[in-house]
Amino acid sequence: MNMNNFFIYPNMRKDGVPSVVGQVCRLMEAQGAHLMLPLRCRGMQLPSDDVAFLEDEAAVASADAAIVLGGDGTMLRLAREAALHEVPLLGVNLGHVGFMTELECDELEEMNKLFTGDYTIDSRMMLHVSIIRDGRLVYENDALNDVVVAKGTAFRVLCVRIESDGAPVTAFNGDGVIVSTPTGTTAYALSAGGPIIEPSAENIAVTPICAHALRAKAFVFGPERRITVSVSCEDGSEMFVSSDGGQGFAVRPDDRIEITKSNLVSRLIRLKGNSFYSILQQKL
Repeated sequence: MNMNNFFIYPNMRKDGVPSVVGQVCRLMEAQGAHLMLPLRCRGMQLPSDDVAFLEDEAAVASADAAIVLGGDGTMLRLAREAALHEVPLLGVNLGHVGFMTELECDELEEMNKLFTGDYTIDSRMMLHVSIIRDGRLVYENDALNDVVVAKGTAFRVLCVRIESDGAPVTAFNGDGVIVSTPTGTTAYALSAGGPIIEPSAENIAVTPICAHALRAKAFVFGPERRITVSVSCEDGSEMFVSSDGGQGFAVRPDDRIEITKSNLVSRLIRLKGNSFYSILQQKL
């Protein structure tokens, strides 16, 4: 795959981002690449004037690849739009852990491999979440990491019920539940005690959050399953669904939250050939 059009997507809240953006621009322009940046970066001083400033959606639609400067959270913010346009992501870690990012700031020269074809692309499954209320679809989204159902009030408890293809699986009281992809099992689900699943696998992991029962366990389902989550709160307190840490959507007790494997696939560029397990050893 020939790459020439790149969308540079920086997290402007990270320290030193303008310097990194400048380094990336110089490196890419030396290879004759056409570069795009978000509109919010128009005031940034760059080493070249030959950069287009576009809305994120328009830039992704025009890009051969996106270079994400930040951490996993920054990757997630662009993941769905990139998946819609089948645009692969290359992450440069400016955060803390960065399981999905490929490069550190001192490894930018590795990006020259984008122009020689010396790279691979990992395909990562995503989840699709739908909320059905009174027979109507009221919310839907796609997630690369996870779909979280959680309470809105710290001092209340949720009653969570899980079904797989309509068959009851488990019920428990707690703070909520995380439904994650293999990619997402090294994120929030890991801190909740869930299993780590190799990203090349296609599974759906369901992990309770602070369950008030020792018998509440994590489950791993096949990709063909339809996971249904129902929740209620003891005094009618607010409950929310969030996809990849995005803005929460308020859920009612009679809502049916349905989670399946998405038709979308995220594509992550790999330049160094490190295995998932070596990355795991470095990051954990």
